[in-house]
Amino acid sequence: MNDNAQTRPLAGLCGVVGALLLLGWVSKAMLVVTLVIAFVVFAHELGHFIAARITGMKATEFFLGFGPRLFSFRKGETEFGVKPILAGAYVKLIGMTNLDDVEPGDEPRAYRRQSYPKRLLVASAGSLMHFLLATLGLLVLFSFMGEPVARGDRWEVASVMEQNSDGSLTAAARSGIRPGDRIASIDGVPTTQWSELVEIVRDQPGEVIQIEVIRDGSNFFVDTALGEDSEGRGLLGIGGQKSTELVKYGPVPATQKTFSEFVSMVGNSLRGIWSIVTNLGEVADRILSPPNDPNANDNLETRPVSLVGAVQIGASDQLSGSERMQLFVAFNIFIGVFNLLPFLPLDGGHIAIATYERIREGTSGRRHIIDTSRLLPITYAVVAFLAFFGLGAIYLDIANPLGF
Repeated sequence: MNDNAQTRPLAGLCGVVGALLLLGWVSKAMLVVTLVIAFVVFAHELGHFIAARITGMKATEFFLGFGPRLFSFRKGETEFGVKPILAGAYVKLIGMTNLDDVEPGDEPRAYRRQSYPKRLLVASAGSLMHFLLATLGLLVLFSFMGEPVARGDRWEVASVMEQNSDGSLTAAARSGIRPGDRIASIDGVPTTQWSELVEIVRDQPGEVIQIEVIRDGSNFFVDTALGEDSEGRGLLGIGGQKSTELVKYGPVPATQKTFSEFVSMVGNSLRGIWSIVTNLGEVADRILSPPNDPNANDNLETRPVSLVGAVQIGASDQLSGSERMQLFVAFNIFIGVFNLLPFLPLDGGHIAIATYERIREGTSGRRHIIDTSRLLPITYAVVAFLAFFGLGAIYLDIANPLGF
């Protein structure tokens, strides 16, 4: 029995490492994005843990992942470890509610016995950590990587269709054109405007053309035979967009841009959450949509995205480094805002309880602790909704991926 107890965690750890190695073999970009998300999840709980240590509260566990314990070690009064499902993390603080059993000697260090400012700090520390990561990400973006800014005077390739309607490769796919390329000319005719390219291609179905491509500042030529659409028009197989250039800022402008962009993205997150809440029927229809449903992704405002989808988007070769940083910032801000919603088991639920208790205490000086058992029905409903929403989003990202 002891041998089994010792080998089971080792086998689980090997399984997790093996899964990560397999993911890295399939796509190094997906592995990197997965590890970044795991870091973000870890940072959230690290915020709670640091705040608990600062305020003198007792944390008995700090684990990355969920499920059976793979390995752990104890340092001081806290057990640190890893569990196999790297979709979350948790810090266990004693006495979070009146329902928790706490040793009499530890009661003074229980969360429920602390002052309102201390409870507020600990409960909000996870979201504050997300906001800190987002702020640092924006500063790096604006100061060093450069903000992608669209230019109205030229265009670039936004997307490349892989196949024609008959299953054959498109002209663009055969010629090796990539998103981000600029097409300078076709058969020597400049294509400064997108409309110029469309006109040239449309009039030459099936013809072999010479394309001048600009990639990373270098020009080269490729020859390819155009396809033909259902109406007999020439088809290259690309989508266009305004070209972008990376704009970097000095310390003061970068700081100002960081503040304004942070506020804007918080507003976008709140609007996104509100859009989902006010369109729950449409969201449910999307979650229940069959595989390869052409309508599943037609409105991204009400299209939930899971961690699976976040990995798919972040690993896409259509994104530049600056765009990935923007995604990292947006992800952190959304998770930070979402966790502040005033419902248990979210952090915002604990903030709401602490605030209500403080209001009830008034100027009496007597500590007021509410009976959280009365909130259990609401909590169970929220958990059920989050489970449906989360599992449904995972299904949606697998059955109808966004196609980045």
